[in-house]
Amino acid sequence: MRLVTFREPDGAVRVGALAGDEVRELAAPSMVAWLAGEGRSETGRAVPLAAVALLAPVPEPPSIRDFYAFEGHVAAGWRRRGAPIPEYWYRAPAFYFSNPAAVHGPGEAVRRPDWTSMLDFELEIAAVIDGDGAIAGFTLMNDWSARDVQRDEVTVLLGPHKSKDFATSLGPWLVTVDELPFDGRTLDLRAWVRVNGEEVGWSLSGCMHFSWAELVLSAARDTRLRAGDVLGSGTLEQGCLLELGPLGDGEWIRPGDVVEIGAEGLGSLVTPVV
Repeated sequence: MRLVTFREPDGAVRVGALAGDEVRELAAPSMVAWLAGEGRSETGRAVPLAAVALLAPVPEPPSIRDFYAFEGHVAAGWRRRGAPIPEYWYRAPAFYFSNPAAVHGPGEAVRRPDWTSMLDFELEIAAVIDGDGAIAGFTLMNDWSARDVQRDEVTVLLGPHKSKDFATSLGPWLVTVDELPFDGRTLDLRAWVRVNGEEVGWSLSGCMHFSWAELVLSAARDTRLRAGDVLGSGTLEQGCLLELGPLGDGEWIRPGDVVEIGAEGLGSLVTPVV
């Protein structure tokens, strides 16, 4: 299934399943409720997809853990610091907690903060957790980053702070695991990034150093996962300007740019920057 959270013209927010060019409404009052096992049946009502606005599949997730699971991306960051990848990175999946209050949906503009001149996108895939603590499905995730601010923040050795706090884009829909080439450990898809319609990078999602099973196990260790929790993969290799280098004009992402990330089976997530 491809599941969506959508807003109708009257402002009502509902959950539905995509079927061609229409959305079949589900009985669940929210995506978190659906993930917890509530309201799985259809109401019998369908609306044209073109008549509604898609929101992030989980507009207000209980938590967002963003991992750091692609060795190529990790190595690029440490090269910029003039150091090798720390040995501990290979021993346990690393993550930071992002901001559930700053989730943006498909087509929703992201504002470049006025305190950064190095706004970057991050091509990621996110797993969404069900009521049993397992992966219900996957969606695209753009972990927006202020690289100049992040460069200074990490010197405190507490991880990124405001450089990641202002926006995370999710969507356009949540694809259940039965619809994807997922064996419980590896999700193998071709993914890409386009800026203003031009492809600037692509990657393969199956090249993770840690498996999805390991990420879930790490996230759940000595705590509990809740329905709707989001686990980001971390940036795919060649999935950000930090690795690719600034755009052809020597600039990072600026107001007026349109960033699109996409992957086979997951669709594309388009974000205008203002």
